Amino acid sequence: MKMEIDMRDVHFQTFEHINLEKITEVWNRCWRGYYYDMSYSHELMKVWLDLSHVSLSHSIAVLINHQVVGFALLSIDGSDGWIAGACIDPNYRRNGLFSVLMRSQLNLAGSIHLKRVYLEVLEQNPARLVYQAVGFTCVRQLNVYRNQPKIDLERRAGKVHSVGIIPLEQYFNCRSLACFNPAWQRREGYLRRHNNILAFISSTGTAGALFARDLRGPLLDIWSADSAGAEEVLPTILQWSGESLSLINQPNDFISNYLKDYGINPSLKQIEMCAELS
Repeated sequence: MKMEIDMRDVHFQTFEHINLEKITEVWNRCWRGYYYDMSYSHELMKVWLDLSHVSLSHSIAVLINHQVVGFALLSIDGSDGWIAGACIDPNYRRNGLFSVLMRSQLNLAGSIHLKRVYLEVLEQNPARLVYQAVGFTCVRQLNVYRNQPKIDLERRAGKVHSVGIIPLEQYFNCRSLACFNPAWQRREGYLRRHNNILAFISSTGTAGALFARDLRGPLLDIWSADSAGAEEVLPTILQWSGESLSLINQPNDFISNYLKDYGINPSLKQIEMCAELS
């Protein structure tokens, strides 16, 4: 049920003194009815906050009568920021709170001398309009593959090539040489915060992939410098991907083109957006 509010009752504070249990409760309550399940346990919430390097002292909570009814969580990487999540309780939406929240978050980001703030938003999410209104512009489309069914490789002509394990330093050096431009959750610092990650590269050194934990763990990253590299690495990665393939924020590139050729299409599309701060 929508709640009518008086903006004089709206207050903002940072999350610096809000405990993990409350953050988890607020997160789960505000994301109710989203396009897919966003709920977290306390344990997963802690992992997510640590992995994302969320700065609670620079993240904003919206309060009405001492109840948190919305939030924006800000991650920081050098002079860049990232909105790790922003949402309003469904009962308090359509009152103009979201635009006020986002303007406040950008003002706080500017006060600590961040130069840019990034975010990703689902293509069909009307929040895009609010982001644009407060100064975010579209950068590019990102493809999300959530639990895509495993294909029958034997029916495909794809040849499985030699893909070898390499040290992380070599992996990121090769990826840099390939000029791969990752979204926030595929940046080097973010990926390095995962535990027990395994890096692989093609025999030509022109394509690679990163798994969490082991070969059956989540596929965290995949890239290629050219179409030949994608053709070399993808059959092997798909063979290792278990019963389904999940991969977030893949740009429209050689990898996404070859996934399409293998009959694997995005389950969701996101728009990467950026606000330049003065």
